[in-house]
Amino acid sequence: MANATDSACSFLESLQRFDLAMLLRHCRASVEQFETALDWSFDLEDEAIIIRAPVPIGEALQSLPQQDRKRIAEAILSVRQGGRQHEDFRVETTDEANATGAVALLSELLIHRAMMVSVATGGSRIQDVDDYYRAREVRIRQAIPAGVAYANPHADLWAWFHHWKEHFGTYAERRQYVRRLFAPAIEAVAKRSSLPSEPREATGWGRVDRALSKARSQLESASAEEDCQAIGLLCREVIISLAQAVYDPAIHQSLDGVPPSETDANRMLEAYIGHVFPGASNKEVRAHHRASLALALNLQHRRTATRQLAALCVEATASTTAVVSIIARKGSAGA
Repeated sequence: MANATDSACSFLESLQRFDLAMLLRHCRASVEQFETALDWSFDLEDEAIIIRAPVPIGEALQSLPQQDRKRIAEAILSVRQGGRQHEDFRVETTDEANATGAVALLSELLIHRAMMVSVATGGSRIQDVDDYYRAREVRIRQAIPAGVAYANPHADLWAWFHHWKEHFGTYAERRQYVRRLFAPAIEAVAKRSSLPSEPREATGWGRVDRALSKARSQLESASAEEDCQAIGLLCREVIISLAQAVYDPAIHQSLDGVPPSETDANRMLEAYIGHVFPGASNKEVRAHHRASLALALNLQHRRTATRQLAALCVEATASTTAVVSIIARKGSAGA
């Protein structure tokens, strides 16, 4: 069982645990054998679930409550028939580049939540962790996208201390308050494949820009396979509209001599780009749109479509529209 990440993410998404699935999707999970010393005479073989994660996902995984750690362990073992069951896992931090975007923000929210629970239930001392809390609070507020509710009123842990002393006499009440406080933001971020990036410059082709914007909006709320397939259809429509915007049958001849239909985006774009960038030395430019169209078609018809594949498809489509827009700008062909 070398790598169980993909199947585990599907298992978690089927339970609507998009938060745990998003964390795990950026990690490598496996069940591994190791030797543990029993006594001085011989060793005993044992096994454990190992999750290798970049910063800050590793810290977020370690901060999860035990019921969530158990659910992740169950997910990783979901494809294994028989064998030992586990209710926890080990986290190893990798030396890969730190996680960014939606998963980094989700990690920060989970770490923040755990820290508030810890100081209010006999765990960490406020004076030991308050600097980290205040710095993270600033980062979270800077990263929270428009439309995501984040209503934490406690700028530092001392403010949180005074609030729980006044309102919550038991540990259970404090945990419940913190869970409710963070739930809307965690749920909203966990359902996003990525945070909005800097918008690309509009192409000026209204139908292209509208459809691409719609694909990005649908990506933010996509969860089921059908949602992701619909994004593939939208991306295909973007590329068709793009081809229709630049193709002129009086000027651009299809490479195989077959006149393209009104929806034959591949032949139309091949004819257009081939006219502007002819010759073997420009074959990479001409190949760009074919890859994004193939990805859109694959996603549209893929019954096991995922949000990750949908995100790749949207970015590939956006890249193709940007490339064709650059080519279409007056004077760019001779640059």
